[in-house]
Amino acid sequence: MKIIITESQKQKLRETIINYLNGHLTPPDGWQTPQYYAEEIKEEGELYINYSNDDEELSGLDLWYSTCNNQYLSEPLPKGDCPLVTLPNIKYDSLEGFFGNVWKPIFKEWFQHHTGLPVKQVDFDA
Repeated sequence: MKIIITESQKQKLRETIINYLNGHLTPPDGWQTPQYYAEEIKEEGELYINYSNDDEELSGLDLWYSTCNNQYLSEPLPKGDCPLVTLPNIKYDSLEGFFGNVWKPIFKEWFQHHTGLPVKQVDFDA
């Protein structure tokens, strides 16, 4: 069975996903400037963005961003899989459950909009 959605429905789904991302993955103190993230990546090759509040259940949950040549990895990431962003399983599974795989391209754009960093692959933290 083929399902056809209108442009209006497609836009509404996009807005819903962006609202979810804004509500669940935005750092408590807001986003830094793209220049800040560029400097962090330049120095480290990886970046941790904490989006959780002081709630014990969510403490320590981060988005992890890595370039292909991250100096902290034992071996480089495959060229086609980076730059990479990983999300904690709980958030990744929620996004998959709510939106299927439709959320990933929207997440990549959303993340790049806020950080200025490109994303090739989105994965979960195993």
